[in-house]
Amino acid sequence: MGVFTVSPPVGAQYDMAPPPTVVTPTTRPSYVTALDLPAGFQKKDINAESGVRSGLVKLTERAVAKGDFSKFLAELSKQDRERAREFKSADQAKLDGILVDIQKAWKNKYGQDFDIDDKSLVFNEKFQMGQGEVADPAVAMNNWPAPPLAGEAQTAGSRTGGETQKQAEKESKLTKGRNVALIRFPAGHEMPEMTVSMIYHMPGFWRVDIPNDRTGEQIYNDLVTHLTYIRDHQSQWPADVSEGYRMVAHHAVAALYGVPAPVSRG
Repeated sequence: MGVFTVSPPVGAQYDMAPPPTVVTPTTRPSYVTALDLPAGFQKKDINAESGVRSGLVKLTERAVAKGDFSKFLAELSKQDRERAREFKSADQAKLDGILVDIQKAWKNKYGQDFDIDDKSLVFNEKFQMGQGEVADPAVAMNNWPAPPLAGEAQTAGSRTGGETQKQAEKESKLTKGRNVALIRFPAGHEMPEMTVSMIYHMPGFWRVDIPNDRTGEQIYNDLVTHLTYIRDHQSQWPADVSEGYRMVAHHAVAALYGVPAPVSRG
């Protein structure tokens, strides 16, 4: 039998994932396609889970890495990253001071450095996903990114401003056929259930997409707040190191979306 391939739409190659590996349908766990995508997107199994997990691992590790706040911002989609990096006044020394405390406490509690070895163990079947592609850019633009909190009003309208529709579509990079994914963090660690929107970048990266009204200064301030909470509540850290990684990841994505840290209890 001959082998054939299907080429992606013209102009979409740069942002589409490689063709998925053919697998037996029964081998695909249901949680990787459990979530529906917003209007304007087509739900489709594109084998995104490995790349999505890798993206979250990098985001989580960079949230607690000393020396360069901008590396944390590198895990955002291109337009969000460039906008956030316009903020040049991050107090790196203040951030590093918090991180030194977290890294030391982490080593003392878990007997290892902060280094996620098994992405599938950390971001396991409890993290439901949705995956697919842009079907109608004009509609998708008004529904992306998905609200991070259940019941929250859609914030995507803030990404259009006074632009024309074509300008907004270009800015959003939601071209027809572009691959996207959602991953849902279950409630825990004194934090609510959260849905993270991710978008594919060539040659093989999944990055977090946030509303266009989120600035680098907001993200920096929120990251400091969440990391301070982690540092100050070491007695509440999970006994299991994998759950500890999930805790830090939960706070990291909350900082990106502006979800408040838990209220400290005296």
